[in-house]
Amino acid sequence: MKRSVRLLSLFAAALLLLAACSSAEEAGGTATEGGGAAETSEPADDTLVSEPALEETSEPATDAGDDTSSSGESLVDIAAENPQLTQLVQALEAAGLTSALEEAGPLTVFAPNNDAFASLDQSDLTELLTNPQQLGDILRYHVVEGAVTSSDLEDGQTLTTREGSELTVGIDGSTVTVDGAEVVQPDIEAGNGVIHIIDGVIRP
Repeated sequence: MKRSVRLLSLFAAALLLLAACSSAEEAGGTATEGGGAAETSEPADDTLVSEPALEETSEPATDAGDDTSSSGESLVDIAAENPQLTQLVQALEAAGLTSALEEAGPLTVFAPNNDAFASLDQSDLTELLTNPQQLGDILRYHVVEGAVTSSDLEDGQTLTTREGSELTVGIDGSTVTVDGAEVVQPDIEAGNGVIHIIDGVIRP
């Protein structure tokens, strides 16, 4: 009887030992799992730092080259740039009319070319250049009010000049004349009018 009690005691002690070991293993496993869960990995920084967008700057379109449109220049500017009209420009300067032709407008100038001045008697030309008043009157006779293009001219038409007298237009086929001087280059546009180059100096 005593032997049976001892065996039962030993068997009970073995069961308790096994139970304790099993509890320890489960506790360890749990601790391990908990430890694994406790591990923290640094989160990847997925935040994108965006650079500030560069503002687009559109440069204004530029005209090709530095070409200055003739329509933006004065009658005197256009005459000064034309190699056929150097004598006329000198005459305008001698008569003190350059500023008037630069500022006034619109005007039409029947502009004698260099050959027209060369055809004058030298003594007459010298007299004109030394008499600004008379020279000014002759030059004003070559100027009319308004921008009169070649398409506006008619045969027998009269135009009142800035000198006060009238000149007469003649048209014969494709030939256009003013008081007998032929228009050799029409319709040169300026910012304040138009120039028709003629082959003679006309007088009131």
